[in-house]
Amino acid sequence: MAKKTLLLIIVWFLPDLAGAAEKVLIDTDPGVDDAQAVFFALASEDLEVVGLTTIFGNVETALATRNALRLIEIADLQIPVAEGAVKPLYSKKLATPDFVHGKDGFGEINMPEVDRQPLQESAAEFIVRTVMRSPGEITLVVLGPMTNIALALALEPNLSKSVRRVVAMGGVLSVMGNVSPVASANILGDAHAADIVLGTDWDVTLVPADTTRQVKVTDAWLDEVGRSGTFGRFISKSSVFYRDFYRSTGVSDGFYNHDPTAMAYLVEPALFQTEKRAIRVVTDGISIGDVIAAKSVHYDAPGPWYGLPLATITTKVDSAGVMDLIKETLAGH
Repeated sequence: MAKKTLLLIIVWFLPDLAGAAEKVLIDTDPGVDDAQAVFFALASEDLEVVGLTTIFGNVETALATRNALRLIEIADLQIPVAEGAVKPLYSKKLATPDFVHGKDGFGEINMPEVDRQPLQESAAEFIVRTVMRSPGEITLVVLGPMTNIALALALEPNLSKSVRRVVAMGGVLSVMGNVSPVASANILGDAHAADIVLGTDWDVTLVPADTTRQVKVTDAWLDEVGRSGTFGRFISKSSVFYRDFYRSTGVSDGFYNHDPTAMAYLVEPALFQTEKRAIRVVTDGISIGDVIAAKSVHYDAPGPWYGLPLATITTKVDSAGVMDLIKETLAGH
């Protein structure tokens, strides 16, 4: 009886591991919607941001690094930032879309430089060090081209067994791509890296544009969030240029909320419907960057699909639920 009582006391005082904040390392190319995603993560009680790594995409890598440091400065936190790759593994680099996010990446609001500096190690090295120091604890959130993650996998063969999970935003299945008829910028930005990351045998979830285009930031939402705190004011101010770009393309009443939707999946997966798919990415030809998410594949003979693990892919989302979650999380920060 005494042993049973002692055991109950120990269990009672153990930390609630199930309720502990999930440690996330965010690979990002800030970027207006990246900024919203990062601030949402920083404000969430369910997430602990252990670092930011930077990549080309919405802006060049060097500017992505400076923008990441600016976000950490606004948040007044001590979070490490590591600079990543400046070009894809093999393919030609896409042109930087400054007509979407502005030349500064933050909607032409032209923030001042900050004194903070990135780490001396590369993004891939930082990813490996952080994950291997805490195996099973770190989630990678991938908001841009997947080059840094592929390089980290090459550096450390045991990385895939040591990461808690991976959540990535990118790809199109049935909707039109934003850089080709079949490809999104995050995937075409480095198709070879995406094929490596999405085909690795680990817990990986892809949140494609088919899902994120179901979620919109409206003017009313921006106005409300803009009055909610420091993070909200930045999001509201930086989003005007981005919103106007979408209006010029015929998207009315707001803009698609890509990266924050992927971050919301981490916090509230019940808002999403998912399927298990085997994923390959086309790496050459006119369909380069196309995400092929097969519901079933043949494993009976060696070939390009042989032995491929199943990944999770989101299919539908409660868009109002996502936007309410982000707004409520940002409130007061």
